[in-house]
This record gives sequence, C-alpha cells and structure tokens, in this order.
Amino acid sequence: MRSLKDKVVVITGASRGIGAAIARVMAGQEAQLVLCGRNKKNLQNVASSLNLSRGNFVTVTADVSKASGMARIVRTAYDKFGRVDVFVNNAGVGIGKLFIRTTEKEFDTVINTNLKSVFYCFKELLPRLQKQGGGQIINVSSMAAKQGTPGLSVYSASKAAVNVLSEAVAGEVRNENIKICVLAPASVETGFMSNLAPRARASSKAARKLAVEEVADAVLFLARQNENAWVSLAEIRPLFVRK
Repeated sequence: MRSLKDKVVVITGASRGIGAAIARVMAGQEAQLVLCGRNKKNLQNVASSLNLSRGNFVTVTADVSKASGMARIVRTAYDKFGRVDVFVNNAGVGIGKLFIRTTEKEFDTVINTNLKSVFYCFKELLPRLQKQGGGQIINVSSMAAKQGTPGLSVYSASKAAVNVLSEAVAGEVRNENIKICVLAPASVETGFMSNLAPRARASSKAARKLAVEEVADAVLFLARQNENAWVSLAEIRPLFVRK
C-alpha cells in the first residue's frame, strides 16, 4: 500500500466526530493536513491535539454548502502546499423528522451540505487534479443511502445522490489517474447520529454502533490503496448483531 507521508490531505468536517478521527489517523501517517470546518475554535483544538508542526497543517473556517466556502478550502490548500493528493468530503448534516413535517429550509440545508458540497468540490478540484496529473476524492456517504429510512427521508436521499453522482463522475475521470471513492458507514457513535436516531422509525440490528476510529481507519485504507487499485464504493458496518 502506498505511503501518505508528506501527501496533502484535505478533510472537511474536521472539527469533531469522524472528521477529527480522520485527522488523527492521517497525522499518524505524517500527511500534511488541511482541516476544514465551520467552528474555528474546535478546528484549532483538533489541530493542537495532533502536535503537528506549523508547516504541516492549515485550518480553514468555511461552509461547504456554499460555493465560496469550497473555493476557499481548495484555494487555501494549493496556496499552502501547492497540490492536493486526497480530499475527504466528510462534512454532513441530517434532520431526523417525518417528511411531512420537514420544511423547505431544512430540505435545502441537508441537500446543500451533503450533496451540493460534493458538486462544488468536483467543480473546484477536478480541473486542478487533471492539471497536476491525478489525485483522490473520498466522499463519506451512509448506509442510509441503500434504503429509505422513515424519519430520515431527506438525509437518505442526499446520500443516495452522492453515491450515484460519485459513480458517474468517477467514470469520467478514471483514465486521468483520478480516483473518486465512496465510503458508506452504518450507524456511527457520534452526537450527530445520536440526535437523529430517536426520530428515525427504524431499529438497528447492530449490537453496537461503529466507533469514529473504525470509520477513520476505513478512510485510511481507501487513501492508501496502490495507485492502480480503486475501490469505488466501500461499506462498513458492525460485525455483531442482536439476536
């Protein structure tokens, strides 16, 4: 598997949860990190916990649901390091609510953050990856994309769209040494999922949820694939289920 030492890795939603765990495993690989999120203080706390030298990381406070936010992230990465090797689209939101009670504003928030951010990433980053001769984008999706979950209708739809968009665009750029991968975890032990679960009308058969570190390790596996290897869609779920 390839080394990530000195590779430039961008992580959105890096201020907590899965994103912070991804930052930790990438720091352990001696990658150069671009940590992105909406909360400046939380981002700085995560960066400080990694004990990286100032020249090996940069934080970017940005909202990925806006084109200007994604443009700032990509521009900062290239201004700081001159390239991007791995871009992890991890930022996401969900609203646990029956569809009939979901407002248009809530719908737009979920779609813009989970799906349109990926569109913005592709538009901003792909031309640069083509110019530099390759790179990788890893989109963190969800097992909720496989089947609509009552109480998570808009979230499920946004992640299903991410999967299909990623597959289509990946086919367009694969011969340019650009990999687009999707990682779809089952329920993860985060505040985000805990807040959704009570309002979703589907009981999980899992004996426990995935830990954020387990998801981060899966991202690391995708990022370290050999140059010719491409896992386009990977699912990760707990091993044990309730009997």
